[in-house]
Amino acid sequence: MLAIHRRKWETFVGIPQNQAADLFKGVLSQNKIPFKEKRRPPFYMYDSMHESILLETDDMTITLIYVSGDPLTRFFSGVIGSRKYFEGITFLSVTYSDNKRGLRQLLTDFHELCQTPPWIITHHPVFNLPTYYRQRID
Repeated sequence: MLAIHRRKWETFVGIPQNQAADLFKGVLSQNKIPFKEKRRPPFYMYDSMHESILLETDDMTITLIYVSGDPLTRFFSGVIGSRKYFEGITFLSVTYSDNKRGLRQLLTDFHELCQTPPWIITHHPVFNLPTYYRQRID
């Protein structure tokens, strides 16, 4: 079904997929919002082994995709053996109806429950620019 009236908000979250899913389930339960959890096949651009997690409510669908890296990063980290030293992060996609206030509250509650700032992703190799470039940006 084509849903033109729906909107989408997307970002990367600097915590593993299962942890993000647990936090979002907690936020939904805390706000007494009923939801259904579904699983979808892996999104191969980001990871080939972890299923996507969908949390569906009446007003929104929260999609959490495990990100281990792009195919090139996964290849080289496998070759040099560094893949085992970093956890994945999460690609967060929220499709929502016209209720922007509900989305804002959901993200605020999610941020408050996180033990670390969820929007910081520079610890992941895909987003870790070499020091030279970071100094030039600052």
